[in-house]
Amino acid sequence: MKKNFLMFVMAVLLTALPLSSCIGGTQVQPTPSESPLIGKLTFAGSTTVQPLITQLTDVFHQRHSQVLFDVAAGGSVVGIQAIHKGTVDIGMASRALSSEESQGIKVYTFAKDAIAMVVHPDNPVKSITLTQLQDIYMGKITNWQQLGGNDLAIIPVQRELSSGTRGAFDELALGNQQATAPKLLAVATNGDVAAEIASEPAAIGYVGLGYINPSVKAVAINGTLPSKDSVGDGTYPLSRPLSLLTGPLSQPLANDFINFVLSPEGQAYVEQFGWVSISK
Repeated sequence: MKKNFLMFVMAVLLTALPLSSCIGGTQVQPTPSESPLIGKLTFAGSTTVQPLITQLTDVFHQRHSQVLFDVAAGGSVVGIQAIHKGTVDIGMASRALSSEESQGIKVYTFAKDAIAMVVHPDNPVKSITLTQLQDIYMGKITNWQQLGGNDLAIIPVQRELSSGTRGAFDELALGNQQATAPKLLAVATNGDVAAEIASEPAAIGYVGLGYINPSVKAVAINGTLPSKDSVGDGTYPLSRPLSLLTGPLSQPLANDFINFVLSPEGQAYVEQFGWVSISK
């Protein structure tokens, strides 16, 4: 009887102890469960980055169903200005920021991209030099015959000034000049460039790596075609960073999303979706 009473007392005392354990004499508290992420993140900026971010936000939403996203575009300049004004949480840029632009902004490069030069599939020209490319856009080379092609006046296609792709192209291909070719045509998006090239045998233009499709043909620059490998190893001369931007007015939730994108898992998705991760 006394034995049973003692066992009862011991059981009561044990159940009254806090839910912790001791390892090597050190008390270890149980790990608290992670609080669910809740909120809405807004984006603006590069039309090149937009489709990749849309895919990554879809993955993030599957993990955190109470986080919503509004991903707009407008061009890299729009994204940079929106962060300075505090009108969005995350900006998207497809070129490096100038020192003036980056004041008060945190820049997170999360992928690499190529500025791919594309022509009509029937164009016999397969490769040009960087100097020849500059001469096309500056109006010094005006006919495809000068490059071994057909007797057609070259129509160079470029993006509008707000485009990060345009900014990167002007820097990398034109030495920070603006194109002056006589038949120069400006369009709004990567998709517009590809559509124009697909319908015009005399045209040449530039798109992000993810926009190369069977309706256009990529041209090698200095003998190197744009690809994930040539961007990753730095051999393709027209490569650029893809970045996410935050500012003082960005929600803390923005950091949770960016940390996911920069994580090994997020970088694996960047590769899976057809882009070049920073691990390359």
